[in-house]
Amino acid sequence: MIKNGLIEAAIDFEANQERFPEAFRLAENHAKYKMPEVHLKFALHLEDENRFKEAEEEFIKANKPQEAINMYEHKQDWHSALQVARQYHPESVTKVFMNQAKFHFERRDYGKAEQCYINAKEPEKAISMYQEARMYGEALRVANKHAPHLV
Repeated sequence: MIKNGLIEAAIDFEANQERFPEAFRLAENHAKYKMPEVHLKFALHLEDENRFKEAEEEFIKANKPQEAINMYEHKQDWHSALQVARQYHPESVTKVFMNQAKFHFERRDYGKAEQCYINAKEPEKAISMYQEARMYGEALRVANKHAPHLV
């Protein structure tokens, strides 16, 4: 395949066959621009095998930190999702807190949801949550402390 100018096809074939050492070797030696794609395929493979920390590293090498964040959010590993977001994709930190808040809200764990909303700098969401739950004392407490303009 290499002799016929089909290096991309050879790399894709090896990666699709889950022969990642060979895919990496071919990409490194003949098509460095394909390395992120091979790292991404390897990361997805590792994720499927529940090897999350290794998958995270490969997502980072593929320049896809958002994929690592999504992986951790999907398994509700909020600590790891926040760690990746803070280190590699800071614009996602608020989104992680908001997703975590939604998770806790759906389970009626209002205290944890509130903390996530506060960490996301969205106290209005915590107040709305408490108002929906008819927990007006809690809504007032949050408003007094974090959003006095809403009291």
